[in-house]
Amino acid sequence: MNFSTDTAIKYVELYKGQLDTFWSWLSTGLDWRPDDVVLDIGCGTGTYSKLLVDRGNIQSITGYDKSKEFIDVARQVNFEEDKTAYEVADATDASSLKPEWKSAFTKAMSIGVFQFIDDKKAFFKNVCWCLEPGGYYLMNFHHGNAFGTLEIMGQYMSDHPKWKPLTKDYSYDVYAALLFRGTRNQLEQLAVECGFSEARILERDSYLYGSYSEEDVKNSIEVLFGQIQHIPADRKKEFIEDAYQKFVELNERDEEGRLCFKCPIWLLTAKK
Repeated sequence: MNFSTDTAIKYVELYKGQLDTFWSWLSTGLDWRPDDVVLDIGCGTGTYSKLLVDRGNIQSITGYDKSKEFIDVARQVNFEEDKTAYEVADATDASSLKPEWKSAFTKAMSIGVFQFIDDKKAFFKNVCWCLEPGGYYLMNFHHGNAFGTLEIMGQYMSDHPKWKPLTKDYSYDVYAALLFRGTRNQLEQLAVECGFSEARILERDSYLYGSYSEEDVKNSIEVLFGQIQHIPADRKKEFIEDAYQKFVELNERDEEGRLCFKCPIWLLTAKK
């Protein structure tokens, strides 16, 4: 992903139109209460944290992300006094978590984060460490080959004869490479092995992730493809256009002619 302040701001705008979808995930997974002290893992720009504050009637939420640029933007655009706090930390690095977070949260959540995680055992263990006994964790993520489109596009752009010389030093990081490709039972068992007393998949569906305008898709490409950091400023539009044409090739259109992107979603809840 392209972690920059400019990208973070575009990331905020990109997801404003999908708040109802995000809320359906959050409200389906857990029952939020006025005394809940919540941890948002991989909070990005704080979109989901602020959404939960606005609609979930919770006491407070602390969000953390490893991107300082994203956290800076979260503090600017999704901050609510006495309700939200944002910190820089790495979900797989226990030493980056604040000591006062140990057993401090009634609930934790992560939306669209798990597919970014390489060390999934460390991730689950660190989430569990932050929850109070009996606390709940909710996560939603793209499963299996769900983001095959991005994986194909990312590799296509890295190998493209026009762009390969410019991106040869780029470390391929499209997160489809890290997707969990096991069964539901294997994922549930992994959570239990890492300290949870129980875990289950609440929902598994082939979810239509959105009917995107051309502008939406191009904004997503700029956010998701780290290669763009190696492209000269005067050629970024050309790079995005080439990636967009590949997206068009790989996906279908709905009855109104809008591009549709199908992504299987798993919604998992776990109890400490």
